[in-house]
Amino acid sequence: MNYYRTIALVLLLLGPVSFAYTAHFTAPAVLIGLDRGEMTNISLAVTPGNGTIIVNRGSPNVGNDTISSIHTAVSYATQYLNFSEKKYNFAFQIGNNNPNISGPSGGFAFTLLTISALEKRPLLGNFTVTGTISPDGSVGPVGGVFDKVGAANAVDSEFILVPSVDRFSSEYLLYYMAQQVYKIPVVEISNVSQGLPYTFGVKEPQNLSFNITTNYHAGMIPNVSTLCPLCNESTFGPLTAFTFNFTQNQIDQINGTLFGSAKLQLDSQLQQYRQISSKGYYYTGADFAFIEDPTALMLRYANVSKLQAGQIIANMSAYCNALNYTPNMTSQNYEFIIGGKLRLSWALMTLKSASSFLNSSQTSDEIMQALQVAAPAQAWCAATSEMYNISAGMGGYPVTQSSNLRSQALSELAYAQKVYGNQLYVQAANYSIANNDYATALYSLTYANVFYNSTVPAYNTIASTVSTALSRATGIWPTQFALQSAFYLNEANASNSTSAYAPDIYSTARLSLALGSLNSEIYAGLTPSHTYIDTEEAQINGLSAQVQTLTYMLMLVIILLMVVFAILIFLIVNRPKQSETAQSIPPKQALQVPKKSMPKRRRSR
Repeated sequence: MNYYRTIALVLLLLGPVSFAYTAHFTAPAVLIGLDRGEMTNISLAVTPGNGTIIVNRGSPNVGNDTISSIHTAVSYATQYLNFSEKKYNFAFQIGNNNPNISGPSGGFAFTLLTISALEKRPLLGNFTVTGTISPDGSVGPVGGVFDKVGAANAVDSEFILVPSVDRFSSEYLLYYMAQQVYKIPVVEISNVSQGLPYTFGVKEPQNLSFNITTNYHAGMIPNVSTLCPLCNESTFGPLTAFTFNFTQNQIDQINGTLFGSAKLQLDSQLQQYRQISSKGYYYTGADFAFIEDPTALMLRYANVSKLQAGQIIANMSAYCNALNYTPNMTSQNYEFIIGGKLRLSWALMTLKSASSFLNSSQTSDEIMQALQVAAPAQAWCAATSEMYNISAGMGGYPVTQSSNLRSQALSELAYAQKVYGNQLYVQAANYSIANNDYATALYSLTYANVFYNSTVPAYNTIASTVSTALSRATGIWPTQFALQSAFYLNEANASNSTSAYAPDIYSTARLSLALGSLNSEIYAGLTPSHTYIDTEEAQINGLSAQVQTLTYMLMLVIILLMVVFAILIFLIVNRPKQSETAQSIPPKQALQVPKKSMPKRRRSR
């Protein structure tokens, strides 16, 4: 039975009427599990009556949430037009026979149909909409927008109205991606009143703009003075540069033809982060670049299939699992080793969640959001690899963690599970404890205690906490988080946005102080490893043997020198003097000279 015959039957059942007006519309729906959308024909016949609402379902799975949204749509539309709902009957026909269509996302479409029918004013035939409807006329968010835009494109719709969302959200990014891929303007509206001018041709639709730019006042922020000369702060330079290059590579692989504006903005933002880092805020710049990476990854893999997404996540997992080695922990690099293991634990837990989310995904939106969930894991594992490489050259003697940290880690984990549930940092801590890595578990639980506690005090208390963090900063991580809190504080003052930055200022300052305290506990419990002790003993024994040999040789040399010295003394003492030699010779012998015959002298005449 087609919907015209159904409407006629409904009108007949309702009895004699003075008029009937039918409105028609085509709205998108998602074919669950098929990762694509399909357009659904909807019609409405309004007649005088008593407020009866009838829904003839072409699909057997149009559920109660759809029926409920129809009732809300009728209620709001009649109130908006100042009509009495009780004076009319409303017969809806949902003319799609696909058994997988259901949900409240047609609420906005049902509202437009009701307004059109009551006003006897036809809607434009070149657009479509999606969104839930609230009793106050607000249009709420829905899923599967990417597939719905694709369905609209397939029937040559010229634009689509969608619910407004936060411009920094993944939903907004999906709007932009769908618009660029399918070449259809995606127009945001918050309520029915905003949407009506587009539906009746009063207002021209404009393309959704992509704008994630945040202009930091890096030029006004002072350069960093060294807080901890012995904390290896310089090691963050190479790590930060590595993070920038990692994110830059992701940006470079975005399709510039489809997403040129987004690519330029991401590049521009990354340059700001480089400038921030160049002033000594190493972690801050790297952190901002890290946060940008998931956006770049989503744009890079726009419109990816479920199979392709699964392979990408599998590759990430293989890369992270290959980092199961750990360089020797030493008295100098233990913070970098713990920091790397910490991020690796986060990555493994994140990939597990991303895989689970992907397996249950039913729309293209969810497939791409699964990639967005997985993106930090890839960056964390890359950072772990770099930290391991850097730590190998930091020197120090090999150490092992104290087993005394175990009871503390177990106690804090029990508390975190009770208060925070199964959040990422708690999952990672549980994983680390299972691997007897108690220092890393305590690090993760410290993050949980700071970032899952959203209480923010008065601004003067926040500023005081930053000052304390800066004055007490010892260790690589406490120093970098103290500097990040100082950056946020300076940025808040420069932009007159103290309330906006207050949570970030306070949380990073608290994290600095908490990690500083934890570092003291960990360092106090570090003990030289058995390998180091055995090597040290062997070195000492070898050195002792060498010293003993040298001692014997030195004693022999000394004895020889003493003998030579004695001989020389004896010779000097017993050498005869010249005067004594002369007196010992008899006088005659001393004056005796051999006689020679002398010639006779001739007498002269």
